[in-house]
Amino acid sequence: MTWIIISILAAFAQTVRTSLQKQLKSSLSNAGITWVRFGFGLPFAVIYFLVLKYLGLEMPDINQPFIINSFLASICQIIGTFLLVSLFSYKNFAVSTLYAKTEVIQTAIIGIIFFGEYLSLFGILAIMLGVFGIFIISLAEGKISFKMLLKSLSHKTAIIGILSGTFFSLSALFIKNSSYHLGLETPFISSSITLLTMTIMQTIILGIYLLSKERDQFTKMHKNLKVISLIGLTSIIGSIGWFTAFTLTNVAYVKTVGQIELLFSILITHKIFKEKFNRMEIIGGLLVIFSILMLVITI
Repeated sequence: MTWIIISILAAFAQTVRTSLQKQLKSSLSNAGITWVRFGFGLPFAVIYFLVLKYLGLEMPDINQPFIINSFLASICQIIGTFLLVSLFSYKNFAVSTLYAKTEVIQTAIIGIIFFGEYLSLFGILAIMLGVFGIFIISLAEGKISFKMLLKSLSHKTAIIGILSGTFFSLSALFIKNSSYHLGLETPFISSSITLLTMTIMQTIILGIYLLSKERDQFTKMHKNLKVISLIGLTSIIGSIGWFTAFTLTNVAYVKTVGQIELLFSILITHKIFKEKFNRMEIIGGLLVIFSILMLVITI
């Protein structure tokens, strides 16, 4: 199905972007790294929109519900990113980020209750299977134990991780709402306008913060232009994929397929360090893949 292929490509682009962002940790602040994603992604978002417009696709009228949903999606995505990035400074980062991966389940629950995103029984089973696979992979890496997960439930970092997942879930659901309010049948143009609008909003909002609090970040960015430009490109490629997929099907299903990002990360890590896969990683990876196949068969 089209949305599954698009989601997998988006997950791969996001994996590349994340690995590139890690290279900036020693040179830029968390806010600076976050702004790079939007600020240097903006030119590519403009180019993508202009190409679609040149192809003669129908242009919609911008309305108030679209602007409101785009703004809410932008704020939620910024908050989610800041919460996730803030976890880097904690010792139990691996545990905290695993809680952030509850984003898929949160998306399903929030979507059903507040956004009318109803799921099939097989869809729910596929989501649960995929999340279980991610947990097994995380446990297999040896940085996390089941005892640690239970013990850390009362820690501040667990709450931050869960909240990060909550805001990313809300952002994705508001993104779909934004595209929906444009009233177009073509998902590519509606998602491109949503992406462009949000990227402009996020660039301005975070840009104002950096200018007032961390102006030196802009100077430091010039020293890493090659990496930063690649981050901007891969960010927009990933966002094009996510935004388009959100308009085509249930957001929770897209998030479930998106978990394949962790498999890409593991493959890259093992390729670089020439390590062998352990049995638990293989089992977890197969569960994630099987959950995706369930969605292919049942939707």
